[in-house]
Amino acid sequence: ETIRRIELGKVIPKFETLELLSLAYKQDLNAMFLKYRIDDCSYFYEIKNRLERKFDGDEFDTLYIELEELNNCIKHIKSPFYKKLIEQLILLTHAVILYKNNNDNDESLNKLIEAIKITIPDFSLDNYNSFIYSSIEIRILMNIAFVLNGLGHKDKYQEIMEFCISSVDSNDEMYPKLCHNLAGVYRRNKNFEKALKFSNMGIDACQEIGDFNGLSILYYGKGIAQYKLNKIEYKKSLETSIVLCEAFGQEELKDKIISNCREIFGIKM
Repeated sequence: ETIRRIELGKVIPKFETLELLSLAYKQDLNAMFLKYRIDDCSYFYEIKNRLERKFDGDEFDTLYIELEELNNCIKHIKSPFYKKLIEQLILLTHAVILYKNNNDNDESLNKLIEAIKITIPDFSLDNYNSFIYSSIEIRILMNIAFVLNGLGHKDKYQEIMEFCISSVDSNDEMYPKLCHNLAGVYRRNKNFEKALKFSNMGIDACQEIGDFNGLSILYYGKGIAQYKLNKIEYKKSLETSIVLCEAFGQEELKDKIISNCREIFGIKM
């Protein structure tokens, strides 16, 4: 089971674990990983982390910067693993630009399916629930659900989101994002108790894994669910959401939250 979790990217093996596995595989796994390491690991993860912050903060207008940097980064990579990972991130980023900035859902869907087929060649929208996914593949699948929702397939959107959250551990970086999106599904379905439950689950997960960028949008969802349930704590949750946006420099998300509160729910922040 441990080896399977390592193979699926569910856990990062420690040095000692690789030493023990080297005996079973009859080769020095630590030396092998060192040989095939990414040439500039810090540069790649800097780009990836910036992408994460922009995705979480609704900052889509400048994604072309990271897209250009990823295209430059892949030219200098020797590792087949990282090449595939960067290819997937390039296609994912391009797809997000297409459906967020250009309203081109059809072409975006094609890019996302192309991305996921890099590592799951047999993937299709009919058999998506037949596979086990890594974290990056779950992110791509989640975005496929977004695009399907934009194309009017709301039931398929919910179905895929529920599959995604059942496929990741609570300490996975994707877990809070999936909680937020499922909370949104249940708010739209007027199941505000369940929406509140998923918002709280996402907040707890963010705090446990130390990923605080997504907290602002989760507190926003929590506040709206509380508002609909006539809970007086709703304003504190919404105010916390605004403060977190300011703390993490999420100005576009902050403006969107304030606008939504005023125009959709009649809440003055």
